[in-house]
Amino acid sequence: MMRCYQAARLAGRHLHRLCTHHWNFPTKTGKVQFSCSSELSEEEVFSALYIPGSRATTADGVVTPYLDFSKQFEDVALLEHSVTQRCMNIDVNGIARKWSEWKELEKLRSDLEEKKATLTKAVKTLQKNKKDKEQVNVLKEHGKKIRNEAKALTQKIWDLEEVAVIGALSLPNNLHESTGTNDKLFFSLSKKPVFSFHPKSHIDLGSTSEELEIVDNSPTAYYLKNRLALLELVCNDYFLSTMNNQGFSMMSNSDFVKAAIMEGCGIHSRDRPQHNRLSTGAGHDTTPLHLVGGGSLQAFSAYFTKQIIEKSDHLPIKVITTGRNYSSSGPFSLTHPGLLGCRQSSVVDGFVLYEDVGMQEKTLLQDAMVMVTECYLHLGVHFQMVQYSAKKLNVHESAAVGFLMFSPHTGQYHEVARISLCGDYISRRLWTLCRKDKSASFVSMLHIRACHTAHLLALLMENGQEENGTYKLPGCLQSAVDSF
Repeated sequence: MMRCYQAARLAGRHLHRLCTHHWNFPTKTGKVQFSCSSELSEEEVFSALYIPGSRATTADGVVTPYLDFSKQFEDVALLEHSVTQRCMNIDVNGIARKWSEWKELEKLRSDLEEKKATLTKAVKTLQKNKKDKEQVNVLKEHGKKIRNEAKALTQKIWDLEEVAVIGALSLPNNLHESTGTNDKLFFSLSKKPVFSFHPKSHIDLGSTSEELEIVDNSPTAYYLKNRLALLELVCNDYFLSTMNNQGFSMMSNSDFVKAAIMEGCGIHSRDRPQHNRLSTGAGHDTTPLHLVGGGSLQAFSAYFTKQIIEKSDHLPIKVITTGRNYSSSGPFSLTHPGLLGCRQSSVVDGFVLYEDVGMQEKTLLQDAMVMVTECYLHLGVHFQMVQYSAKKLNVHESAAVGFLMFSPHTGQYHEVARISLCGDYISRRLWTLCRKDKSASFVSMLHIRACHTAHLLALLMENGQEENGTYKLPGCLQSAVDSF
C-alpha cells in the first residue's frame, strides 16, 4: 500500500491543470483506486536565461544573453508590424517603453556608483590629514545618502527587469526580406497521387502488414516492426550519406539541455513546461532539464553555447547528426494520430555556423535547398517545396522553407523536412562568437531538418499503397531494405 500512495503522490506533482486521473493498483484483496481531481494552481515558471537581481541570490545563471536591443527599438512600428505578421500577441510599445525606462535607470545607477567611488577616494585622501575630520564626516554623510538612493533605485530596476528585459527577450527574430504574408511555392514534383480505390491510412496499412503498432497507453506511442523498422534505418542512412558527401561532419549531441538553452532558442519561459521538462519533484527547480533529443536545434545550440571560434577561416562549420527528436505537447497529435502526430521520431538534422558577410548566407541557403530537394527528387514521390509565410515561422526563424508530402488519407500536406534561417538570433543569446582580428562577432546559424523519419514513413506508405493493403517503396529505398 505504501508504494501505491507514493505513486499517487509522484503523479500529483506533475499535474498543473484542472484534471482527473484514476489509477487502479492490484492488491491481495482486489483493486484499490486512487483518483486526483482538483484545480491545481499553475506552477510559477521563472526565466532561466536571464536572472533578474531579485533572484540573483537564489538562482544560478548558465549563460547571460547579450542585451542590446537598440536596433530593434529604433523602429517600433516596423517591429510591431513584424510581430503582427507572425500573429503573436506581444505589446511591443509597452516593452519598448519599459526598456527605455530600464536603460535610463541603469544609467542613473551607474552615475551613482561613480559618485560613490569618487567620494570613497576623497574620504581616504582626507583621512590621511587628521585636521580634516569635519570634512570627512560631511563626505561620509553624503556617501550614505548616495548609498540609500542607489538601494532604492536598485529595487525599481529589479521590478522593471521582469517586464523590460524578459519582455525584450520574448521578441521574435527579425523577418528576412524574402519572408512574406503568404506561402510561396518554389517547386513541386509531379501531381497529387490519384487512386482508383479509397486510400487507407498508414495506420491501417501498418496494421494489415503487421509492421506498425500504435500503443493504447498513449495516442502518440508506436512500435515499428519488420520491414518498416528496417525502412527507418534505411531512410536515416539515405539522407545522412547524402549530407556527408556535401561536406557535413558527423557529431553526437546530448538528448537533454538546460532550460536556459530552450529560452536561448526562442522558447518563452511560460511555455517551457510543454517541452518535456524533467522535474526532480523537490520544490522549485531553478535549472530544470528538458528532453529534446540529440536531433534538435536546441541540442546543437547547447554544444556551441559560450564558444569562440578562433579564426573566421574555420567557417562555415557544417555538422550533422541522426538521433531522436522529442517535440512539445500540443493539439497536433490529437488531430493527426499515428506517425503524423507522434511526439518522438528519428530525424536527420544538419547545422551550419557561418559569418554573414557578402553572399555567404544566400549561397549556403541555396546549397541546402538544392541538397534536400535532390534527396526527395530521387524518391520519385510527389512533394512541394514552400517558403513559409511569417505566421508559420517559429520565434527563432527569420525565414523557413518546408518540404511537404501529400497524405491521400487526410487530404493534407505534411512537413517532412524544414530549413530554418536563424541569423544571429540564437548566438547573441547563447554567446557563440567568431574571433576576427582583435575583436569578435556573433555567428549566424542555419538549421536543416533533412528528414523527419516518422512523417516520411507514414507518407511513403500512403503514397505507395496498393488496393490489397500492401505498399510499394521507391526503388532506391527498396533495394537498400532488401540488402538487409
